[in-house]
Amino acid sequence: MAGIGTGGSSTSRHDGRRGERQVARGARTGVRRTGRVVAAVALALAVSATDAASGWAEEPTPPTDSSTPSTSSTPPASSTPPASSTPSTSSTPPASSTPSASSTPPASSTPSAEVDVDAGLGVDVGATLGGGAMDSTRGAVPVGRRSLFTGDWETGDFSQWQVCQSKLVNGRCSTIGRGNANMAIVDAPGARQGQHAARFTVRPGDVPNFGGGERSEVQSSAAGALVHEGDERFYEWSVQYPENMPDVSGRYFIILQWHSSSGSPPLAIDLSRGSVDIGGDGVKSAPRRTIGPIRRGQWVDYVLHVKFSRNAGSGFVEAWENGRQTVQRTNRATMVDGENYLKQGIYRGSNSEGTVALTMDGLRVTAP
Repeated sequence: MAGIGTGGSSTSRHDGRRGERQVARGARTGVRRTGRVVAAVALALAVSATDAASGWAEEPTPPTDSSTPSTSSTPPASSTPPASSTPSTSSTPPASSTPSASSTPPASSTPSAEVDVDAGLGVDVGATLGGGAMDSTRGAVPVGRRSLFTGDWETGDFSQWQVCQSKLVNGRCSTIGRGNANMAIVDAPGARQGQHAARFTVRPGDVPNFGGGERSEVQSSAAGALVHEGDERFYEWSVQYPENMPDVSGRYFIILQWHSSSGSPPLAIDLSRGSVDIGGDGVKSAPRRTIGPIRRGQWVDYVLHVKFSRNAGSGFVEAWENGRQTVQRTNRATMVDGENYLKQGIYRGSNSEGTVALTMDGLRVTAP
């Protein structure tokens, strides 16, 4: 997909990516060295705060806009920017509390621990503790038996995730407690499962200090959230779209991303065409598939099954919306280098119109 230039200098973009990739590597090292004190992260990011025009992004986290999209559906180029706060303890997220649904496996004390999932079915998120008006539709979908990562907010804060990024914060999620004006914990009955969910809000002009698009996102490089060549994963999550959600077609609008060390994300859930699509412009030849419409005013349950590979003949995606398979298994490359990490929230084009608040809940990663 061709892109629109943003006016940022090539030197600034390259400097930005180098600084951002160092932080991404630092985050991963912190997780692997659980219990050790992590070296201070203090990287000055030489990035010109250019507005992100449209176009998919080099965006393992925030952007410095190096792509030149022909339409506004592609996010700007980026790599991970430096987190603004320095962790004083291990970056391994604290244990999450056990979700209320009976089929949900108990949360592990570390994100990388594997938990056997009874029957290998999607978590029943029809809350019995006041956490959602609709019955679950994920429970009928076969998923993996080993639970690798949980980011379902049942800790009552953002501590299951490592890095939080918005106009108001660019640092460790452990520093923001229950959140701020861009991202906040929502309690039952506003949750889809259990007792807590997270609401991500983006307003016009909500561009972080490192530039790029408007965003409110969380990121994890925990062992269970990272993927490598040949890995097979199931992702379960739920989203509540607001009744008054504006038309987001024509400009990139991403709610879930899998990032490589540099370049555009090879895999992402993107709303830029007015539907919920499996995209990712890091792989230019990859087919785009629609999971379903943007169901305003509703909770929607999703399951995505992915085989991660740089080989288009080996990698694949398939997806379910509200318990019904809407994307049949489709072969495509899902990586561009040796590792992807995970982000969730809102990342949209700068100068977008309207305030958008999405409530997200129940994210879980499993493997066969």
